[in-house]
Amino acid sequence: MSATGRGKGSSVWVPFEFKEKIVEFSKRYGKPQWKILLEAMSLYEATLRRPKVKEELPIVDKVLWYIEKLCMSIGALKETPSEANLEKTLKTIKQIRDRLLVDTSILERAVGDYVRQASNAPADPALRHSVLDEVTMEVNMALKSVLIEITYKYILKEEAGGVTSGESN
Repeated sequence: MSATGRGKGSSVWVPFEFKEKIVEFSKRYGKPQWKILLEAMSLYEATLRRPKVKEELPIVDKVLWYIEKLCMSIGALKETPSEANLEKTLKTIKQIRDRLLVDTSILERAVGDYVRQASNAPADPALRHSVLDEVTMEVNMALKSVLIEITYKYILKEEAGGVTSGESN
């Protein structure tokens, strides 16, 4: 992690006008530019999805069990942000990624960020809450993104529209 507290990232080419719009939204809503883009991407993805008829109940039951397990694991990590709980949570996230074939990379990063920030947060509850607000929102948004993907893929039985995880621009 750098001296500014940010992890490593990358750049994406966009037209200058688009970058100006991102900066404008960032200032208007008081959010980092990457969060503006993440929220926009989540909204875009949700509008593209066309729900299909639910299929077999056993699949839905299995998927709901994984959702419950993931949410409980994230909750336990937020309650007690330790390296041991991080390992358990990452193991659960890996199960979701491998068994449900869902992209969990943003969530993996967010829980790691959460534990790192919590480890360095002040002991005073009011100050601690203030320090952890942003990283808590990061975890919540990343979890929501994974849950949306699971819901559309397995419960609403929607197809990805021909795009596979191996394709790139």
